Amino acid sequence: MSETKATNDWPQPYRLPAAEPYWAALANEWLTFQRCADCAQAVWPAHSFCPHCESAALTWVRSAGRGTVYSYSTIMRGPTPAWASITPYTVGFVHLHEDYYLFTQIEGEPDTIRIGTEVSVRFVRRGEQKLPVFAPTTTDPEA
Repeated sequence: MSETKATNDWPQPYRLPAAEPYWAALANEWLTFQRCADCAQAVWPAHSFCPHCESAALTWVRSAGRGTVYSYSTIMRGPTPAWASITPYTVGFVHLHEDYYLFTQIEGEPDTIRIGTEVSVRFVRRGEQKLPVFAPTTTDPEA
């Protein structure tokens, strides 16, 4: 796996106002999502109403940060110098155990990442923002 090089040149994510609690929680290394109080469905990305039942009764919930790789792609040529510094890297959708999908970076050697692989969140600083990345979950009881 390639090592992430420290740089302040990382492009920063566009922060929609509805998702501000998500970004604030990342500063504390908490992964969060919305849950509808009326239909109990997970909601992601952030909304002002539930896309399942149209209720406005959404609350922010902390995720356990565990899931499985749903899909992925390995990037061999980074679009900016910062991203090029960590190539190859893998991005994709992780299906979280709370039943929502998050597009994220997936760590690991590209030829070892598989759909269905169990992964867990960890947090990395990219410029001014902490972001969630996922890595294969260790099964070693000593870990």
